[in-house]
Amino acid sequence: MPERRKRVVRPWLLTLGGLAAAVLLLFALVVGPWLLTRHPQQGLTAEQELKAKNDVRTTLVQALAGLAVAGGLVVTYRTFQHNRLEQDRNYRLRQAEQVNEFYAKAVEQLGHEEAPVRLGALYSLVHLAQANPHQRQTVVDVMCAYLRMPYTAPDGQGPSPSRRDPAQELQVRLTAQRLLGDHLRIPSGVPQDGAQALSPTPEEPFWPCIKLDLTGATLCDLDLSETSIVDANFTRATFVGRTQFIHAAFVGDARFDAAFFGSDVVFDGSIFSGEAWFTCANFDGDAWYEDATFVECFQGDEATISGAAYFSAATFNDLATFWKVTFGGQAWFGGVTFADAVYFNDASFDEGGYFQQARVLGLDSALSRRDPGMYRVWPDGWTVKPDADDPTRGTLVIEEQTSEPPLGV
Repeated sequence: MPERRKRVVRPWLLTLGGLAAAVLLLFALVVGPWLLTRHPQQGLTAEQELKAKNDVRTTLVQALAGLAVAGGLVVTYRTFQHNRLEQDRNYRLRQAEQVNEFYAKAVEQLGHEEAPVRLGALYSLVHLAQANPHQRQTVVDVMCAYLRMPYTAPDGQGPSPSRRDPAQELQVRLTAQRLLGDHLRIPSGVPQDGAQALSPTPEEPFWPCIKLDLTGATLCDLDLSETSIVDANFTRATFVGRTQFIHAAFVGDARFDAAFFGSDVVFDGSIFSGEAWFTCANFDGDAWYEDATFVECFQGDEATISGAAYFSAATFNDLATFWKVTFGGQAWFGGVTFADAVYFNDASFDEGGYFQQARVLGLDSALSRRDPGMYRVWPDGWTVKPDADDPTRGTLVIEEQTSEPPLGV
């Protein structure tokens, strides 16, 4: 439709332009000299009158020539600008097409049977994202989708078997995890809670404003220490080997609901600025939260409270240490199971800690009997009330609710 309008309008413009040029030329050669030399005419000889008209005609022609040159310059400049804009647009279109082709080819190669091809595809995607900041979240989503694919680790942990060689696939997955960590790691000299204020550039390796969706993924020896992530979803994820989030910054919500930690997990020094969800999580190894901070913040006009920590119904089968942890928002530990050593030394609860129905196992262990004060340190005001039918187990209660000497406190 626009092209048809362009073809119809242009002849009219040319016709009008030709008529205007003819009128101006007629005025400069005939009408102008006659009009501008009419008064005064007394005392002028025919020769002087002719000379006056020629002078006026020359001046008008020169003026028209100057206008024509100026108009030509304007037209030339506008044509140059138009051509340059057209070239820029065509260049961007070609570049976008090349990026899309490059992206599509790399994504296709991620499904290749050969591990080296999949490794090359990962590096290609990361290179593309580094050069094109607006593509970074898309590339991260693809890498997360790859890690969410069913996988059985060489030690047998994982949701379902895979046709690929587990050892080779492990190397591909470790590479994907490492590449994500490299580009989420906070630059040197930038505060832990200030990385997201940085602007994305092709030169800076840190990628701000990135969200991770690793729901149900199998992650091996994951190390996201000193990283900054806007939102992180690890719901139902399986963590194989040692997992590290040391000095990580979760700017938005962090979800670890029903996650399984097969070995030690370390959150020492981490900052949770949104809500932190660990409900129904299973910790088979040591769980370290030393010096972690759950920040209370407010959002929106209605001052919505964020920064709550939810550990409801989680199971700690080994050491659980919350030493010097700051809970700025509410901390929910209702229904948690503590099977081994627990430390809440110097933990602070600004909005209260809730431990109703928290279960404690192993009250008859040798370590518990020998030095209960060193074995388990509960938050102020809470103690263990042994079960009446099984004194090896107990429930956390507020201290004044029990009349029996506490065990394992």
